[in-house]
Amino acid sequence: MTVISSVRDRVRLGRSIASRLAASTDADAAFVAGSSVVGLGSATSDIDVYLVGSSAGETRRQMFADTIRIDVQHLRLDTLESLVGRVLGPGLCSDHAGQPLSDREIALAVRLRTGDVVTDNGVLVTLRERLDEHPLRLARLVMNNWMLAAFFAAEDCLGLARSDDPNDLDPAALAGRRALVCAGKALAAAGGDLYFGEKWVWRQLARSGPDGFPFADFQRLLRDDPLAVDPQAGLTALTSFAQTCLIATATLGWQGADVSHWPAWRPGSGPLHRSPAFFPRAYDDMVTLVEPAGRHFRLPPRSALVWGLSHGLSPQTATEYALNLSKVAPTFAALTERRCRGITTELREAGLLTEQDGQRGAM
Repeated sequence: MTVISSVRDRVRLGRSIASRLAASTDADAAFVAGSSVVGLGSATSDIDVYLVGSSAGETRRQMFADTIRIDVQHLRLDTLESLVGRVLGPGLCSDHAGQPLSDREIALAVRLRTGDVVTDNGVLVTLRERLDEHPLRLARLVMNNWMLAAFFAAEDCLGLARSDDPNDLDPAALAGRRALVCAGKALAAAGGDLYFGEKWVWRQLARSGPDGFPFADFQRLLRDDPLAVDPQAGLTALTSFAQTCLIATATLGWQGADVSHWPAWRPGSGPLHRSPAFFPRAYDDMVTLVEPAGRHFRLPPRSALVWGLSHGLSPQTATEYALNLSKVAPTFAALTERRCRGITTELREAGLLTEQDGQRGAM
């Protein structure tokens, strides 16, 4: 309780400093942001103050109030206006190369959207209202960022795990943990918790994670030593759970549906298994499945949904789950039992689904 009170005091102090600085610099608006502002900080967290105006320069400096660090950043209004315009601009398409916004820009957009406004002549409320009109745009940028980061970490983990050098197992474990952390961040964003810093992923999932999400499994996998007993099995457990978090994000979360509807967090004992070598990326038109240093598939969202659900299930159970989820988001509404059977066959023929014994075949 003392920590919570301290965090609140820090936010109150940050607001006071922001108000004084805004008045002394003739800023048009000011807001505070950071982990404490969104309820995730600790007694040692700093406070970020943003001063918005039409001054020529954009500067950043640090100041201290007792032991509390205050990061002060001056932003031009047209910088924020341009940023919001880009967030709300053309969506993410699977055939469009490159990242439309940098990590720093996405983080700033999140801070603008979730920050605590201290003073405003109307410019901030206008920009935030524009973001609020299309909440899925910003959420998708955050989800996309973490899905990409998770993929690169999983790629490192799988590559190092195949090495003949036993010294590569430790960096493989580090990469596997990061893959799961980033997948957890993507899942938190799918639940509407957009805070950008990594270190509070635990609290984000605890407060915003889907109903039924095995949070204890997430904690255990990150805390335990994956190399202690069976290194290959330990590393696979990390990347497999990361893959599950990512596919739930890339299907339900990307469509703005409640990820609590996801029914297959843990693998079942059925015969149908999605390939563990592929990791999903979501776009407005497609879901891509990418094999590190290997194949690349572009799937309609409904096909990706069937693939993701095939996590140690029977074809019948996977179809039942998919039909239930067809009521959750319009994108999946066209799924029928017949279409699910056809998708399963197509995925098997492509090598994206296998039977438990590893043999491919028709249903």
